[in-house]
Amino acid sequence: MREIYLLNDAKYDGVRNIGMFEIKYLTPKFIPKKYEAIVFTSKNGVFGIDKIYKEWKKLPAYSIGKGTSKVIKELGGNLVYEAKISYGDDFAVQISQELFGKLVLFARAKVVASDVSGILKSKNVHVEELVVYENICKPCEKFILQKDGIFIFTSPSSVKCFLKYAKWNENFTAVAIGKKTAAAFTPDIKPLISPKPNIDECVAFAKKLSELSL
Repeated sequence: MREIYLLNDAKYDGVRNIGMFEIKYLTPKFIPKKYEAIVFTSKNGVFGIDKIYKEWKKLPAYSIGKGTSKVIKELGGNLVYEAKISYGDDFAVQISQELFGKLVLFARAKVVASDVSGILKSKNVHVEELVVYENICKPCEKFILQKDGIFIFTSPSSVKCFLKYAKWNENFTAVAIGKKTAAAFTPDIKPLISPKPNIDECVAFAKKLSELSL
């Protein structure tokens, strides 16, 4: 069977993790206001805000997906909504009506792939962005990558970091979690997009590809 590599720290049977970036949590200057909700597009946004503003737990929390929702609940947050479709732009549209006219805090990464804030603002949601973490690339661990390996990329950052430190082989297969991640590849690499934008689906899809190669 073909080896499956995941550029993420989530653990799955039969899948090898590759750590090529690390999370740096930030401590921005922050004067809290009377927010009416908080928006998260990643679990690291939850971890990041929890380090500087414990009162976030009292706010209705809007989550982009299962992994983020899990962390919100584990840290004692008030989860009120989980995205039906885990694409950033679609998520923003989904929650815009409910958040109409409200003052909302968006805890985010330094670099984001989707224009969540812009879309919400265009729908008359009063958004304040707070950058609470950033992704920093680092060299890949020293092990040999199987020449026909299947690589799962869960964010544009994972693509950037991999291509910075590893040489792409034409026999590799790339699986992207969604359209934004797929768009981060260089033109010579044609990634396959997971049927649904979550890591569970990416792994299931990669395992099917591996089985087809038998």
